Amino acid sequence: MGWHAYIDESYRPDRDAYVMAGCAATADEWTAFSQEWRELLARFGRVDENGDRYFHMTEMVHRTEEVGFFYGAMRRHIPLYVSARYNRSDYERARRRIYIPGAWVGWDAPRFYWVAFQCLMDKFQLEREQLAAHLIPVDETIQFHMDETYDSKFVNRIWPEYLQNRSYSMRSRYGDVPIFENDKTTLPLQAADLWAWWVRQWCDSGEPERIGKHDFAEFVVGQTKKRPRVTIDIAFTEDDFLSSLERMASSQTAGRNILVLPRSISEVDAARFSSTGQVAVENRSFRFGLPPDERAGPKEI
Repeated sequence: MGWHAYIDESYRPDRDAYVMAGCAATADEWTAFSQEWRELLARFGRVDENGDRYFHMTEMVHRTEEVGFFYGAMRRHIPLYVSARYNRSDYERARRRIYIPGAWVGWDAPRFYWVAFQCLMDKFQLEREQLAAHLIPVDETIQFHMDETYDSKFVNRIWPEYLQNRSYSMRSRYGDVPIFENDKTTLPLQAADLWAWWVRQWCDSGEPERIGKHDFAEFVVGQTKKRPRVTIDIAFTEDDFLSSLERMASSQTAGRNILVLPRSISEVDAARFSSTGQVAVENRSFRFGLPPDERAGPKEI
């Protein structure tokens, strides 16, 4: 069938939430989507310096009625929406709670993109059994496409090692190394941009419950669906990162024990989201958990 997922990141430097999100569909569905999206661009799209039209949600913030037409095209052609999100302050606090008596933990500068990338990839693949009941068979490979970013070289370099540290059964679910493309010329990435922006917006406003509902109160558009819509939303909190950070710090212990300090040691907690994921199918939703050995957060290479 040929499934493809298009993913983009969204964050604001002055806010806490970091989101990686996008959409997945078959090759045929993406072809039909692109045809309708191109027609909407001809009417409502932004124009770049070369005269080409494109969609960028940040530039459409005050044109929500027109955004509604673009979202309507997504609803007609895209059956799966996925997002992974966390607060950057949670990750920083979790690192401060890792303590090696008599030693200093030498953390590198955080790669927030890579943290979000692993959150999305690992938990999405872990939930494939539940997704199979609604949409994509477990043995179906999904090829991921990402928006071009300065992190692309790092991801390409680390991808073989990243896969090697996944279990064999998990490894078989991944496609080739993610393909990084220009979002001005790759129309499905513009849909990913729209979805990632709104997920981040709802996180910043303290309304993450709107993600599973696709609660676009800002605009109303007639929607027709070819099949049930599935939404997977995955959130990480401070505690979810601790186990993977312990493993990262173990290379510096020289035989010393690693201690995880209580949360009260770090600064006052900021608002956080639930660490459980949510799958929403049409107007129904259900919660899913993870096996105890997988709840600690993304695996580190």
